[in-house]
Amino acid sequence: MSKLPLAQYQEAEIREYQGHPLINALPPINSPQTAAKLLGRFPKVYESEKSLPSHIRRQAMMRILDQFLYPTKSHLQLEQMISGMLRRGYLSRNIATPDYHHNLEDVDHTDFSSIARNAGNEALVSSVIGCSGTGKSTAVEAILQTYPQAIYHPEYQHSQLVWLKVECPHDGSVKNLCTNFFRAVDLALGTDYQALYVKSRSSAESMLGSIARVSALHSIGLLVIDEIQHLEKSRSGGSAKMINFFVTLTNVIKVPVLFIGTPKALELFQPTMRSARRAAQFGSLDWGRFARAGADRGDGEWEQFFKRLWKLQWLENPTPLSQEIMDLFWEYTQGIAHIAVALFYLSQARAVVADRNAIDRPLVTKVYKEELAMIHPMISALRSGREETILQYADLDIPRESLAAQTSLPEMPYIPNDGEAAEQADISKSKQLISLLIQMGIGEDIAPSVADQALAENPNDSLFELVGHIKNLEERSVDMPVQKTSPRKSKKPSPVYVEDDLRLVQGEDPEMTYQALRKKGVIIELSTYL
Repeated sequence: MSKLPLAQYQEAEIREYQGHPLINALPPINSPQTAAKLLGRFPKVYESEKSLPSHIRRQAMMRILDQFLYPTKSHLQLEQMISGMLRRGYLSRNIATPDYHHNLEDVDHTDFSSIARNAGNEALVSSVIGCSGTGKSTAVEAILQTYPQAIYHPEYQHSQLVWLKVECPHDGSVKNLCTNFFRAVDLALGTDYQALYVKSRSSAESMLGSIARVSALHSIGLLVIDEIQHLEKSRSGGSAKMINFFVTLTNVIKVPVLFIGTPKALELFQPTMRSARRAAQFGSLDWGRFARAGADRGDGEWEQFFKRLWKLQWLENPTPLSQEIMDLFWEYTQGIAHIAVALFYLSQARAVVADRNAIDRPLVTKVYKEELAMIHPMISALRSGREETILQYADLDIPRESLAAQTSLPEMPYIPNDGEAAEQADISKSKQLISLLIQMGIGEDIAPSVADQALAENPNDSLFELVGHIKNLEERSVDMPVQKTSPRKSKKPSPVYVEDDLRLVQGEDPEMTYQALRKKGVIIELSTYL
């Protein structure tokens, strides 16, 4: 086990927390002002960097993607929620009393593998639900980083795991989710639980009891399950079992569980779980996009966020912020933080690489059309305001790693002729459609053929319309009966005969075949030898 920071106990803030080593080893409870200072991340823009060559300056600009976080009211609300979940979850798990060992015994006597029913009370279960790119996971990770992940208590010889964040695998495999749990514990504590509990023949159900015991043994304060919507792809009721298992985990050993996901995750929760999201003592956050302030109400969160972002310019003469530019960014991002940051970074990178001195409307529009085409369907859905349309694209996002590869070279002066331009547009549209289909869960092996068919049938449709067309076909195909096809009879090949081939002697009458074989001397008359 790796060396962990030793527990340093704080004075208990309230009476219930007195005498609780697991609680008193945590940092003090933050005020909203302190939380805002801890969570805010604003990268430095050094004057000396503004005169660097474009290819070097662009490296410095990547701080916008990695180091910018503007805390909002939602961040502060989430920080208070996580703070409360951690401490209230520890109340009934005091390592200084015999209750801790009784808790371990309860785990040993609970058959977690047979959980397939409504798990009951979900008071310590909460969720953060919102579209991709709104900053849910980034916010949770920033808050978790204000706590030590693991603490060692020498007096009790106990390793406390304050928080554990596990990502649900993209394929929705429950077994892989269990594997990810043990891997995350091993990384935090330096243990080897993955080798101990994950075998080639291990099933997800066989690992649930081990997850519960490890959670109790190391006093996990908060279990965060990210990308929970991927469980939607799990088959044979695996997703329902996994959700119920986590809820039961909170009931038996009082481990709070926080789910993070897109609106598709709501389909996983049973009706009782949906009501629990409203009844849970810590509530549940619907992590939406920024809201715009009214014309007569001063700056809202969108305006405050964007003004802070706009200051991060590596241009020698920074472009002043205008209302026109702020409105344009709203039009192209619809208040989604990650998309706004990406568009700002890509626009500035294009300006630097092309040796332009301003971020203006034509530049931003060109970048949006050329480099963010994959999220156009989602932006169109958000503009429409129709909830059922928005849900279709709630999982679309811009892969962060792909942003660094874009705008790497200056614009080329070559202009293709009309035929080449049309061909390149078709190829670009096909690639964008394939990328969208893969993000929607269609396999990489069949996405190209699905895209080709949709483009062939509707060549003039927009990406938004093509995706809708494919979704309609997909829903229709579910209801179509499977046609039974009779197996084709294969034609028997003509045999090839050789000289004295016995197959030529065989006839339909067995007696005639016998006599013919006897005449050829193949059958020996044994009576002459007796």
